[in-house]
Amino acid sequence: MKNLNLRKKSILLFLAIFLIPFGVLTFFSLSMSRGMIEQNTILHLQNLVEIKETAVEQWLLERVRDGKTLTESEEIRSLNPKKIATFLKFMKDLHQSYRELQVVDLKGKVVAPFPSRKAVGKEEWFQKALEKGLYTSPPMLPSNSSPPIFIISLLIKDREGRSVGVLKELVEMDYIARLLFESHFGKTGKLFLANLRGEIILHERLSELTGKGVSRVPYFENFLFQPTYTAVYVDRQGNEVLGSWKWIEGFQCYLIAEQDVQEAFEQIHVLTRRALLIFVVSTFAILFVAYWAIGTVTQPIKLLSEKVASFAEGRFQEAIVMDRRDEIGTLMEGFTKMAAKLQKAYGELEGKVRASNTELEKAYYMLKQRQEQLIRSEKMAALGQLSAGVAHEIRNPLTSIKLFIQTLEKEMDLDENQQEDFRIIRKEIDRVNEIVVRFLTFARPEEPQLQSVNLYRLVLDTLNLLMTTIKSNEIRLDVSLSPDLPLVQGDSKQLEQVLLNLLLNAIEAMPNGGTLGVRSTVKADSETQEKFLQLVVQDTGPGIREEDRAHLFDPFFTTKEGGTGLGLSIAYAIVQKHNGHIAMESEAGKGTSFLLSLPLSKEEPWKK
Repeated sequence: MKNLNLRKKSILLFLAIFLIPFGVLTFFSLSMSRGMIEQNTILHLQNLVEIKETAVEQWLLERVRDGKTLTESEEIRSLNPKKIATFLKFMKDLHQSYRELQVVDLKGKVVAPFPSRKAVGKEEWFQKALEKGLYTSPPMLPSNSSPPIFIISLLIKDREGRSVGVLKELVEMDYIARLLFESHFGKTGKLFLANLRGEIILHERLSELTGKGVSRVPYFENFLFQPTYTAVYVDRQGNEVLGSWKWIEGFQCYLIAEQDVQEAFEQIHVLTRRALLIFVVSTFAILFVAYWAIGTVTQPIKLLSEKVASFAEGRFQEAIVMDRRDEIGTLMEGFTKMAAKLQKAYGELEGKVRASNTELEKAYYMLKQRQEQLIRSEKMAALGQLSAGVAHEIRNPLTSIKLFIQTLEKEMDLDENQQEDFRIIRKEIDRVNEIVVRFLTFARPEEPQLQSVNLYRLVLDTLNLLMTTIKSNEIRLDVSLSPDLPLVQGDSKQLEQVLLNLLLNAIEAMPNGGTLGVRSTVKADSETQEKFLQLVVQDTGPGIREEDRAHLFDPFFTTKEGGTGLGLSIAYAIVQKHNGHIAMESEAGKGTSFLLSLPLSKEEPWKK
């Protein structure tokens, strides 16, 4: 080290100072990123299994409900072959999943659809139904290559609760197969069913795997039962895979999602390669820059040392000639000027940094708002799709129930009490149907029919609709609206629905009276300078709890008894489609304000 010149020493010191922190930072950043990617990959697989397992359980529950509906019908209870045959044929035509529907008397003889002397009294499904009232068999593989089947058997009882027979449903699992096989995640990802011993029951390539003798999951042979688990293991073909599974209680089998480990964690390998490449390139680039930069610093020092050496050799003429204008004097003068300039530049730079920090904080706040809106929109879109599916699945059995009630009402001679009972049943069916309609409204909101809307008139009309409720709750109105409010482009019916929801929420927040305020103002966006008409609906209720505010616009979130949690979600979606936004401000003990902002421009609504 003593024999090295200043440039080499400086380069070695610079490399030591740079490489150690940069290497440690790269290592920890890479480790954290690897962990996050691995966790996200596992979580994605677990979420996929969870969603599919819920859909399978729901479908199985619907088949059980179908069976209960059949066993409670008078046609089935009568054990009349002609009536039963027609009824069973109707049900098979309605649901293609049923391969066979049979009604058997207590002696084990088939009554319908085709009476037979062949006794089935020793069959497991028959005995289990007599013993438990309801039995669902594990999936069974047919002799051909068609999807598996399973049996649901239910005990048939008359009005007095006496057992009269057993209903057998032989159900095909085509829907389950489609549900699983439609899911694609990567080139090697697949979903399938396997029993407790690891034997594959339902797989997209089950025939091929059976022919090769690899229709098992080896990991399950020595696996202790766990309803939910995720692990890396070697599959039946000797490949290392990432697997996540969940136990389906109704079928007594596992729903398994598998993906090749290499493909599942491909992003980790790519990230590692890129990080190493960046580290190596950055090291060489900085080494080159350091060599050049240090040279620009050491060269003037070398020149200065040469001048000092000349003085040591007795060459004083240069000093005399220069007379305080020698190299050291010039360097000191330059340092002084440079220091003054640096001080001035530092002051200017500090001011610019403060201004930049203010702008960055403002941009970060706006970015955070946009991110929250995007997350809420994604959640609403996902839950909207789920709501549409749930509403669709509810309507099918609801239609069947309503049809059965109408048929019974026509065929039976009802007294007054029974007629009242049927009226209540119809009323409750209509109420459920109304809830389903709200689900569908949330799931598939209509595109707004844009036209010029007078919000002043719309607010007054909406308040008039609620005037009876406002007076009965002893609520005082504080309306501050200008009749000359500018028109906005929107759908009057949808905007009325938003206003009605906000006003009703404010009224319900003040059951013991209070002040309901409505005011308006015109504001401009700080970024785009686009003008918005802002309506503020304010109440003097107890306010909204801090922990509930982040979920206020989330679908199905409600703090009211009997509420569906869809009102504000639907209002949020409507306002978004009008290129507007809705926000909430609340203070505990003082009340809540909802700020509805609608653009005054004529832009088309967002398409999503």
